[in-house]
Amino acid sequence: MTSPLLELEQLQIEAACASGRIVAVDGIDLSVGHGEVVGLIGESGSGKTTIVRSVVDLLERNVEITDGRMRFDGEPRFDRSAGVDRRAGLRGAGIGMIFQQPRASLDPVLRIETQLREVIGANEGRVARRVARERSCDVLAATGLDPVRVLRAYPHQLSGGMCQRVAIALAVVSSPRLLIADECTSALDVTTQREVVLLLRRLVAERSMSMVFVTHDLMLASEVCDRIVVLRSGRVVEQGPVADVFGAPAVEYTRQLLAAVPRWAADSGAVRT
Repeated sequence: MTSPLLELEQLQIEAACASGRIVAVDGIDLSVGHGEVVGLIGESGSGKTTIVRSVVDLLERNVEITDGRMRFDGEPRFDRSAGVDRRAGLRGAGIGMIFQQPRASLDPVLRIETQLREVIGANEGRVARRVARERSCDVLAATGLDPVRVLRAYPHQLSGGMCQRVAIALAVVSSPRLLIADECTSALDVTTQREVVLLLRRLVAERSMSMVFVTHDLMLASEVCDRIVVLRSGRVVEQGPVADVFGAPAVEYTRQLLAAVPRWAADSGAVRT
């Protein structure tokens, strides 16, 4: 049996604040299979973003992993008890990440071509300028953008939806094995949200990637994900295939989340099968 691409075991994360220390993530187990799209859902403060940022070593200074282990493609990448921490090396070629605010993740004073070239160089070493440009054109075209126009543009010359597609291009240009999308549609209008999630799903399939899709939007999660993990107060309360979790939730908290979605119905077509 093939082992998962990403495995988290008994992950515990604590944050220091003025009143002391709080437990943000409380001993969760999580796995992502090869080619699988896993959705992390839950209300604000449930630990979704903290979990995915811990995977790529991007936690805030006052936040730290206090227990747990992580394996990526079968190799130990983090083990608190053994003092192993090799997470930073995963960013880029191993794991690509799309952040919540696309404009905040783009450098406002650099053209898009320069930013793509820098990402390729940082992840893969010295690459010929011509080769980097060809790859940049290819990845922008794959996201539905016009490479000729976008490569020469600065972020402020692009719409919010275009900036999000550029952010996706930056995350996948080095062909990562795992893509993390952290609330990457929350700043977009409804129509653009759907376009972006369908784009993500297509890129994952075409490039044989796995994906962790972090969202508070259950309708979007039902369209893009294979499996759902429901979080509450830093703990996993339910997980399973999309049709099972959304069609017949096993715990009251999941039922409450679904009830909070306007006009959610079993025959709405939102649940993928």
